[in-house]
Amino acid sequence: MTHFLRSTFIVSFFISGFCHFTHADESPSYVFSAVFWDKFKSESFSYAPWGNSEEVNATFVDISVGSSSLSRKFVYYGKDKIRFFSKVRQREWEEESNSTFNQSTQPLIAEFILPPKTENTQEIVLVLGNKKKNGLLNIYPFSFSQTTVPFGSYQFISQSNNTIYLKFGKNTITLEPGKPHVAKVELEKDQKSIGLRAMIQQGSRFQEVYNQKFRHSEKIRGIFFLRSNQQKLSVKKLIEFNRPINTATGYGASRLQDVELPARQEPQQY
Repeated sequence: MTHFLRSTFIVSFFISGFCHFTHADESPSYVFSAVFWDKFKSESFSYAPWGNSEEVNATFVDISVGSSSLSRKFVYYGKDKIRFFSKVRQREWEEESNSTFNQSTQPLIAEFILPPKTENTQEIVLVLGNKKKNGLLNIYPFSFSQTTVPFGSYQFISQSNNTIYLKFGKNTITLEPGKPHVAKVELEKDQKSIGLRAMIQQGSRFQEVYNQKFRHSEKIRGIFFLRSNQQKLSVKKLIEFNRPINTATGYGASRLQDVELPARQEPQQY
């Protein structure tokens, strides 16, 4: 699995004194969603949307990642690298004694060097794998641009060493290893589901190894990961709903958190 993910590897701001700005109208550099590859895994992380995790009072936001579906979208305004930290909740007495708590002092769980941008805002799906020798999670990025995979469409990615033959609605697809394929769904009137049928070739014969139906709407798009194992096909389907980017986690976040200043002491009168 790790070998496959590696082989398919796809794929400012001014501060003066104590001032900081929200930049709610600035477009993020990247939009991510994430998923664990292994089943039954889930975890919460925090990250700095502006990539300034080393700064005192940097703004951090939280994301939750599972294995059965894509996480909620989260945006990134930074450059070069995004870093994820284990989500650690402060205890009450720590909150009172440490007004400049920085989440970056918590354990680093993963980091990802950003690929060169090909669009104003690059969209990427991050697949989280097993831990590396240094204890950080492997991250495998897959481009998920709306120009490549528009809503109403699906991208198919083969994890098999052999060709998989697909019938997806009206689409006939020959899915070869290392060659993703995007298919647009065309439903008949009042039709609300789409069928996916898969076959593999064994000698001179074709054997059906998968046949399922899925609900579909023009307001969703997705990715199918397919892996054949002898006479069985494993399918991981990830979908995304069409939601405004301003609903994504971290959108419009300020670079720095507001810090409460001590209350002004009035001079005592005698």
